[in-house]
Amino acid sequence: MSLKRSKPHFIWGSAIMLLGIVLFTAEGLEFLGAGITFSGLMLVFIGIYWATKRKTEIPADEMYLRINEKAGFNAFWAVIGVMAILMYVHHYFPDIIYVRDVLELIFIVGMFTFVASRLYYIRRGVS
Repeated sequence: MSLKRSKPHFIWGSAIMLLGIVLFTAEGLEFLGAGITFSGLMLVFIGIYWATKRKTEIPADEMYLRINEKAGFNAFWAVIGVMAILMYVHHYFPDIIYVRDVLELIFIVGMFTFVASRLYYIRRGVS
C-alpha cells in the first residue's frame, strides 16, 4: 500500500470534512454541512482505494482526463443555467426561495450533472 499516491486525497478529504462539520454545527446549514462532510469522507475512501491498488492497475490513459474535462464543462454550464433561472425566480418572486435552498439545489445539480455526464461519456467514448 503506497500512501504517497493518495496523500492529497487524505489531506483534501480531511479539510473538506472539517469544513462540512463547521458548516453543520456552527452555521446551522445542516443539509449543506452533511453533504460536504460526506463528500470529504468519499474523497478519503477514494484515497484508500487508490492506495491499495498496484501501480500497474492505475489507468494512466488520457481518455479519463478528457472525460473528466468534458463532464466538468457540462456540470459548470448546468450550474450556471440553474443559477440564472433561480436568480430570475428570486427577482420576480422574492418570497418563494431562500439562500439555503438555492445553495443546496446548486450543489445537487452540479454533482448529479457531473456524474451523469461522466457516465455518458464513458459509455459513448470521447471524441
